[in-house]
Amino acid sequence: MSCFLCRGRKLKTVSNKDAKSGDFLNVSFCHSCGMVQQDPIPTEEELKAYYSTEYRKDYKNTYTPKLKHIFRAGNNALDRIKFLKTVVKGGRLLDVGAGGGEFTWVSGEMGFDSDGIEPNVGYSSYAREEYGINIQTGELDDVDGSYEVITMFHVMEHMPDPVKTFKKLWELLNDDGHLFIEVPNIETKDASPHNIYFKAHIHYFSEATLISAASQYFDVVVTDNSSNLRVLFKRKEKKSVLVLPSQSQINLTNERLNSKGWVEYTFAGKGYTKLFYRLATIINEATLPKKSGLHLLQSLVKGN
Repeated sequence: MSCFLCRGRKLKTVSNKDAKSGDFLNVSFCHSCGMVQQDPIPTEEELKAYYSTEYRKDYKNTYTPKLKHIFRAGNNALDRIKFLKTVVKGGRLLDVGAGGGEFTWVSGEMGFDSDGIEPNVGYSSYAREEYGINIQTGELDDVDGSYEVITMFHVMEHMPDPVKTFKKLWELLNDDGHLFIEVPNIETKDASPHNIYFKAHIHYFSEATLISAASQYFDVVVTDNSSNLRVLFKRKEKKSVLVLPSQSQINLTNERLNSKGWVEYTFAGKGYTKLFYRLATIINEATLPKKSGLHLLQSLVKGN
């Protein structure tokens, strides 16, 4: 198996266990570029079948979003729009991997002309019926047209070939268009060391490897790596060369992987606060008013 990013073969295993199921899952670190990825990478056909029917049930235990999922997604949408609007104020927007449609609907209420695409049948159907928005059931390859903004939240880590995906996104964006990516950050200190590697996550990005994967097609505008990794990119006028991470960046990722443990997570990552946060979340979500998803999102936007 070779690294998808640099095609190198200097790979070492960093995990062989799926954190959710306990099943065997081989995850490798590339010494040539710092990429962390499943080894081997599943085929596009295998992934398409999984995400269209099984993924949402495996990770949310439901075929359509529950009220608590809508509440979380609505609050996340407001936070992401605040980040996006520091640079981009509006325009035609496509949300890739739109889930139940919460970001698509909220962004449409806050100055964007928003569409979405979601592979899961249950979630995309719910979005259309509940919010009356344009959420297509399908994959990124099914999209055509042109956009000023494309968003992908916790989607790129699921794509078998991120460089190929960035090329497709580049083709869909207008000149001077923007791309907003959010993925889990493999270098973060606030993730439990026993809750990192999953069957559904094919790639595990650092800031350096995500920017590298995009480097032929996009320039960086602003980043936030305080927990999850957020990068706002701007479309390049012309395709350029792939720029791999520096040796110091590779060394940093390797050091971060070796440093992960309960002591770091508990103190530097403030894991000791997670129990209290979780209890507060359970109480808060248990007392949510029995509203429809639409009414819940409307109340969140109104209160923002």
